Amino acid sequence: MAFNVEKGFGIIMRTVTDVNTVNQLLTYSKQAEAGIHQKAIQMLLGAGNNKKQDSLSISDAARGFSKQSIAALIDKNVNISNSELAYYFANYNNSSAILDAINFGENVSCGYNSDFKEYGVISFDLNGSRQVVPNYAVPKMNTSTMSGICAANNSLVLSNKNYYSWTTSSGSKYTWTVNNGRIGWAASESLLVENTNQKGTNYKWEMCKAGNILSELAQGKSVCGYLYSNEEVLSVCEKVRISPGFFSIDAGAGKHTYLLQESGKTINVDAKIKQLNDINWIEIGYKEGDTFSVYGKEYAIDSSGHINVSAEDEFTSTEIKYPSRSI
Repeated sequence: MAFNVEKGFGIIMRTVTDVNTVNQLLTYSKQAEAGIHQKAIQMLLGAGNNKKQDSLSISDAARGFSKQSIAALIDKNVNISNSELAYYFANYNNSSAILDAINFGENVSCGYNSDFKEYGVISFDLNGSRQVVPNYAVPKMNTSTMSGICAANNSLVLSNKNYYSWTTSSGSKYTWTVNNGRIGWAASESLLVENTNQKGTNYKWEMCKAGNILSELAQGKSVCGYLYSNEEVLSVCEKVRISPGFFSIDAGAGKHTYLLQESGKTINVDAKIKQLNDINWIEIGYKEGDTFSVYGKEYAIDSSGHINVSAEDEFTSTEIKYPSRSI
């Protein structure tokens, strides 16, 4: 691969074939170095290439760039060792493996030289060691090939360790992941953009909010009113076709059941049922045989003082009615 490097009033041709050549190129002036880097970025990102690519693709030019040269460029800019590039080298032609390591890995983060963001890396833990993938080598995904996040009959079921498409209010599509109850914008995309800490109509904040609400529900937690308003919760639920009433969500962290009210308030049905089942009702003034109506189904207190409600029961009401208690 040849680069035109300006030096004085002339043009010097250099062919990038090995580590030594790259290091020689990097000894030129800062201005020339910046030109080399920018040229490499354009080549590695396949700038100007309008050919249709599949959902897991990286430009042909990037694949043709030698592993040694990539390592040298990374070493020069962010002090990354070859051992930290071991996973990337081992899966150089396996886009799916690289994406899965980034999007479903542990302690995933992004760091880069502030002068050359394109030469940064995404890092993650793998089998007890820290591994990195160069930012410019992160495969791009085509969201048009992915399913959207959508409930059926108020049941949202998402496959764990899988990819989905999310459409923002502006109509743009982004890649989302499902990872053990965590739902949201894929790290392979979100880590390579500007910050997401802005509210308003910013699509990044919009996705952050929606992902957090769905993740709380998918992990069996109660959506706290002081973090998100009932209106925001209702809006996100409606976006994934969850309507007021009982609904369930299963996204890699078990099935969880909730009651969504018209106001947007959510009641954690699993937590409420556990609370009702755990109480010894005889100890607080009720007697064996007293009957509770829980969400339209009746349950009698047994000899141990408990009722036995199941989230799998068919509920016909949103109310809980308690029996009269003798004083």
